[in-house]
Amino acid sequence: MYRVLIVDDEPLIREGLRTIVNWEEHGFVVAGSASDGLEGLQKTEKLAPDLVIVDVRMPGMDGLNLIRAVRERSRPKPHFLILSGHADFEYARRALEMKAEGYLLKPVDEDELTEHLAKMKSILDEESRKEKAPPAEWSGERIVASLLAGDFGSVPEEAVAGAGLDGDSFEVVLIKPQSREEIDGATTARVKRKLSETYEPPGRGVVFSMDPYLGIVLKNSAGDPGALDAACRAIARACADSGLDFTAVSGGAVARLNELERSYRNARERMKSRFALEGGKVHLWEPPASEGHAGGGAAGGGKEAPDLNAAGEKLLLALDIGNADTAAELIRGTGEAMLEAEMTEQEIKAGFAQMLTMALGKLAQNRPELKEKVQAYSFAVPDIYAEYRFSGLIGRLTALAREMAEPFRGCGGDKQVQRMIELIRRNYSENLKLESLAEVFNYNSSYLGKLFKQTTGVSFNTYLDQVRIEKAKELLAAGMKVYQVAERVGYANVDYFHGKFRKYVGVSPSEYRKRLH
Repeated sequence: MYRVLIVDDEPLIREGLRTIVNWEEHGFVVAGSASDGLEGLQKTEKLAPDLVIVDVRMPGMDGLNLIRAVRERSRPKPHFLILSGHADFEYARRALEMKAEGYLLKPVDEDELTEHLAKMKSILDEESRKEKAPPAEWSGERIVASLLAGDFGSVPEEAVAGAGLDGDSFEVVLIKPQSREEIDGATTARVKRKLSETYEPPGRGVVFSMDPYLGIVLKNSAGDPGALDAACRAIARACADSGLDFTAVSGGAVARLNELERSYRNARERMKSRFALEGGKVHLWEPPASEGHAGGGAAGGGKEAPDLNAAGEKLLLALDIGNADTAAELIRGTGEAMLEAEMTEQEIKAGFAQMLTMALGKLAQNRPELKEKVQAYSFAVPDIYAEYRFSGLIGRLTALAREMAEPFRGCGGDKQVQRMIELIRRNYSENLKLESLAEVFNYNSSYLGKLFKQTTGVSFNTYLDQVRIEKAKELLAAGMKVYQVAERVGYANVDYFHGKFRKYVGVSPSEYRKRLH
């Protein structure tokens, strides 16, 4: 039986797909389901499904980004069928360009699903037959594959010398060709061919594929940094010819060919953290501080994760006053904190998506005159999932933050206190604190507090309370319930709101509303 994973954010769709056909009659079994893309990625790694049926439109990580992430990380790769609505055809088209096997229109038709399953079973059966086919001749790559699988005993001694793998030291260099776009098999094969031309005819090493990586087995290069520099230049040329970037890591040198598996394991371990690695060099293997750093396993082994809601609130304030430098610095600082907390690549991207979406949503609400511009920037948020390197992600986000801040530059008065007043009046319902405003205005909080009181005659907190209470009076007059008003104007605690209201108005909120009606 072939294993199926269903990924859709709608429970009814997930359950409907489980029951719409008799899966076993068609050679399949539903191994599990997931309610969003991130959970789908985790279950793909855990369950190793042969087929993933995935919705293209989901909150957070959508179906397209799930397909991209699975193909980056999973081995072997599953096949994909896409679920889409009538309005999602553009998503479905892009999914088909990424080599999904087909798409199912919601609501799913039983006959249509049956046809797709028959097609998928034929494809999977053929792949299974190929895996069981008689082995080819002992090429260098086949020998390397056996060695990396720990099957040294099956390799004839005469085949080793014939394949150019005799030497006094060996080292595995793993390569991940990278691009913001999907890399097809023909492009990867072209990079491999270029590397083979550099290494194999001269007998300098053997080039191999080990999905999702390419690799080079260097020989006679133990302790020679020049060999790694030369490898980096060769990889750069081969990738540049196809318009690709790359990350490369070495697993370290070993003295004997039967130890090659250890170098390969080291390289794969180091490659788990490739999201945090810079390009343009071959990174050396080093024992990881903990499992899963920025692209590997579960987060939580490092420092405490940053408060993304608080970071989003600060970003909102920085954008609202057009402070591009502070907005960019918030992006960089939050990113570094997520790295130090050893959050995974997908967790970091989802965190930034959450942070930006929150800030943009509130900007659109608070600045109706610029709503269209704000919404236009919202469409750029999903693009962050295409970034394959942390530095590239931060570069994209800081550029986006600077661009987003531009429409708001100079929207307030020239004086800082006047800009603060305008900011308070637009964002009174937020968790505003003098310290947060001082950070986005680039002032010392104590100095800014004194400056505010000298100009307005009251403290920052008093002014904020006054703005909130005036707005609360308007909402009470409109007939809104007291607890709703408290929440709407920024007081999480209703009793606290009662006390503040009585202090500034002289009566309770309920009494005030009764007098009006």
